[in-house]
Amino acid sequence: MTTSTARRRDAGLLTMAVLLAVAFFLVPPLLGAVRPGAVPRAFVDYWSAGGPAFPPDLQQLVDQQFRLHLARVAIALPLLAALVAAAYRLPRLRLPIGALALAAAVLLIAEVQGAVSPFGTLLPALASGPADAQLAAVLAQVRDQAEHGPVSPALDVMLDEYVRWHVVKAALVGLLAAVLVGLSVVTWRRRRWLGLLPAVPAVAALVVLAANLSTVANPVAPFLLLLQGS
Repeated sequence: MTTSTARRRDAGLLTMAVLLAVAFFLVPPLLGAVRPGAVPRAFVDYWSAGGPAFPPDLQQLVDQQFRLHLARVAIALPLLAALVAAAYRLPRLRLPIGALALAAAVLLIAEVQGAVSPFGTLLPALASGPADAQLAAVLAQVRDQAEHGPVSPALDVMLDEYVRWHVVKAALVGLLAAVLVGLSVVTWRRRRWLGLLPAVPAVAALVVLAANLSTVANPVAPFLLLLQGS
């Protein structure tokens, strides 16, 4: 029989998960969001300087992006732990809570990527802003160097950040896939049809893992697609 102490503990876990989920979306923006329009201007200055070091404006944006992702990592990690604990303790709610835990794991992976490569997370903003002749000329130089060489120090940093972003994602998605496969095997032995539930996201994770490994092996083409908005 479930004791009142156990019920309070379960309620506390669920309350903690709800509060952390709300905090994940409400707290980080209080640190200040990066304005997309600021990224192209700072990037043009960075490219014009020619060196690997970020100019002050771009460094400020990178630092801001790092703090944003780090704050979300600090929230998503205990959120995932609370959801996993709640799924273990509440068998009747294991399916929906498990789905939420999977979503929290995906969010955590994305935020760890951002914390490891904050400059890399700013690169898509170069293709999402309004058309600008100066930026277009700079991006044309980036494409020419990436395809034909020689690679400047600035582009070398960009490619390193892009590859690092995908290496981290591959490692974390691979870990997630391993956990899901193990969970599928354990569940299959107990109730066969339920074993298929974690198997589906496990297959999806393996597909994502393969795509990221392919990008790490040959980063130039997908990197250029990123700068074009793909």
